[in-house]
Amino acid sequence: MKSLLWEWKYIFRDKAVLFSFLGVSLIVPFLYTFVYSHETLEKLPIGVVDNDNSGNSRQLLRMMDGSSQVTIFQSYPDLVEARQSFDRQEIRGVVVIPDNFSQLLQRGEQPFISVYADASYLLYYKQILTAVKTSAAYLNAGIQIKKESAQGKLPTQARNDSVAVSAKTVSLYNPSSGYATFLIPVVLVIIFQTCILTSIGILGGTMREGKKLRKLYPHSDNFLGTLPIVMGKATTYLVLGLAILLVMLGVVMPVFNIPMRNNLLTVVVFMIPFLLSLVYLGIFLLNFFKHREDAIMLIMYTSIPALLITGISWPTTSIPNWIQVISYLVPSTIGAKGFVSLTQMGASAQTIQFYWVGMWLVCLFYLLLAVLSMKRMYLREK
Repeated sequence: MKSLLWEWKYIFRDKAVLFSFLGVSLIVPFLYTFVYSHETLEKLPIGVVDNDNSGNSRQLLRMMDGSSQVTIFQSYPDLVEARQSFDRQEIRGVVVIPDNFSQLLQRGEQPFISVYADASYLLYYKQILTAVKTSAAYLNAGIQIKKESAQGKLPTQARNDSVAVSAKTVSLYNPSSGYATFLIPVVLVIIFQTCILTSIGILGGTMREGKKLRKLYPHSDNFLGTLPIVMGKATTYLVLGLAILLVMLGVVMPVFNIPMRNNLLTVVVFMIPFLLSLVYLGIFLLNFFKHREDAIMLIMYTSIPALLITGISWPTTSIPNWIQVISYLVPSTIGAKGFVSLTQMGASAQTIQFYWVGMWLVCLFYLLLAVLSMKRMYLREK
């Protein structure tokens, strides 16, 4: 109980901790989600260089301009002027149609359209390329249907012959292919991890600087004497973490239309071992934080690697096996997978039983390390 009260007291007295834990964990989710709230990029401005200027080339350009991905900003006489406009960031890409475009189509040959887009911006690149490929596919189908009809076939038969196999794509869990729906649930888990570890590190560093551990808990010399200290800290951060989790699930996600496809209680219950494992990991890391600034300098730089090893930005199967094994010692790895499965895929508790058990194993592992670490720090203050 004394540990719980001490932690509550210093969280609200220490401005750095208050900002790190409450400020960042509440403000950053709103900012992140707001930035990506448009979900998809639409009507990106592009430039065109139509060297053919034929009916077919103009039809292709009209189809591209009518797509949701791009809009034609301007037509340029040559690629040099188009590149100048691209360098000024007036346009996000350039489409060049060759001078023999229509002639090749009439001869039944395949013309090539040049697309210039900045591949360092993957979202821009994807949208522009999708618009051009889709428009070209529709133009090809239309030309093929005209040829089949000219041979005496009925329009329906010509249309069926032009498309031998028809594919129907169903986007599961993220129908609009929105970036916020894809990214934000995992980012919320990483924000939790970063804020809790930083807060524990700052307060723990302050405690170690002033050698306050033995002063605050003078009768904790026995074998399990530090267990109540660890459990008191865990209870404090668990209560605060659950309160912030409810804000994220009940306010942030609904306001920005991030799907929530499961029962609130199921998600909260799953996140309990995740939050506890973060607290125990934070206490274990105090071995390496002799000063309060150490936590800020170290933990803030772990958010990107933690995001990468969740498998959201790079397939887990492409990550080396030894990194995969180590990644399961990071609470956000299992936590993010379970959180996404529950909130985005609507998985049942039974479906994510592997993640649930794994999260508790990680929690117990760090509980043991936390008790031993607290005991070690306590004895070193003699």
